[in-house]
Amino acid sequence: MASEAAEESGQEAAAQGVVKSAGRAFEVLELFAQMRRHLSASEIGQALGYPKSSTSALLKSLLSQGYLVLNPRTLRYFPSLSVTKLGDWIPAAVLSSGDVLEILSEVHAATQETVTLSVRKDFSVTFLRVLPGTYPISLQMTEGFVGPLFSSAVGNAILSQMTDEEIAATVERANARPKRTAERVDLGKLMRGVQETRRKGYSVYYDAFFPDTGAIAVPLPSAMEGFPMAVGAGGLRDRIRRNEATIYRAIRSSIMRHVGKAPRRRGKTTEVS
Repeated sequence: MASEAAEESGQEAAAQGVVKSAGRAFEVLELFAQMRRHLSASEIGQALGYPKSSTSALLKSLLSQGYLVLNPRTLRYFPSLSVTKLGDWIPAAVLSSGDVLEILSEVHAATQETVTLSVRKDFSVTFLRVLPGTYPISLQMTEGFVGPLFSSAVGNAILSQMTDEEIAATVERANARPKRTAERVDLGKLMRGVQETRRKGYSVYYDAFFPDTGAIAVPLPSAMEGFPMAVGAGGLRDRIRRNEATIYRAIRSSIMRHVGKAPRRRGKTTEVS
């Protein structure tokens, strides 16, 4: 019995070790995403608080798996192209839905503003699809543009589909970055904006990306669990402000017509109303 208990304890410890190692592997890759440069083993260990021996073993494992490359002259690591291939199919999978493209086209025709489809990318939002506005003066954006998650209309609409616990954990990670590219995120202020978006069904920001502009964003339910998106319409600040209710109704009507449901968040219910 004692030997069986010891074996079970060993297996449990091993299982916990595998989970811990997996978590650390992702932390290393996230560190590269934040720093965006070659890093030495000592820099990685110091930034993440890992023991030297553990850092060395982890980096060797990622190197052997092909997810890191090592410069033999500088002894600095960098992610390989294998890392990018892990998720490069996701945008195409999202845009393969005819409903999504129909929604964007309908909103574009109804508002004549620049219409976008956005997804979360860690602490940012990426614009997967952009339909330029038809007004003489319109919001100019390109597909692939990256904006802030915590201080934009589309970011707020995306966050509103997450649970409060998920948002808090994301903010904690953002504030703990080795080199923050912006001011510390105020969780209380952010949550007030998220609650307002959940109540109204949409988010509106002015001068978030560019001066004298505004944008309205509505949460877009996704068939892919854990992949919240947002449909946005942006243009001149005064025009967006003047047509705020009309733009929101156009986006909401198209989403409800094609998706037929409001966004769902684990643990809570969010309605587009």
